[in-house]
Amino acid sequence: MSKTSLSDKEIINEILKGGKSFENISSYLFKTFKGFIPKVNQKLHLPQEDLNDAYADALVKCIRKIKDRSFRGESKLSSYFYSIFYNGAVDVSRKNTSNKIKSIVEIHEYDAKERDLMELFDIKERSMLILKLMGTMGASCKSILLDWGYYGYSMDEIAERSELKNAESARSMKYKCLKKLKQLIANKIDLDV
Repeated sequence: MSKTSLSDKEIINEILKGGKSFENISSYLFKTFKGFIPKVNQKLHLPQEDLNDAYADALVKCIRKIKDRSFRGESKLSSYFYSIFYNGAVDVSRKNTSNKIKSIVEIHEYDAKERDLMELFDIKERSMLILKLMGTMGASCKSILLDWGYYGYSMDEIAERSELKNAESARSMKYKCLKKLKQLIANKIDLDV
């Protein structure tokens, strides 16, 4: 990845490879698409923190759409990302300007799109909780779980990155960390109830 500008096809291939390629291309996209932040800010005038959050969320969504092959390449990747980012920023803007009291409506009264949206919010909330709990587990466990579950590194790569003896050591460590994380999640859920 020594070129300064990559084609959409090259970006997609790097994302689908996983591992170090995925990590590198994620950083590349983060830097490359940053120019959209002032453009969106000119239109919506959001606080910088909200813009940054919408930007990060859009990048995650865009990468997820590439990984699950929902992005079909019918537009340029940059245009696709911009539409995700802009729509997300509009949602933040609406949320910030809405001071209306929201009535409580039973779940069966929501249509399918609203239920899907509520599920996405629930997933995001759970993801934030999981990341927070992973932070309490120590750097090595957090690194191993992210390398395995998010970046898609192989056990050999994880062993090398974590300075473990071999893939079997990495697999054993991943199992212990995952078990510990499940216990933390279960305890957190019990405390919240």
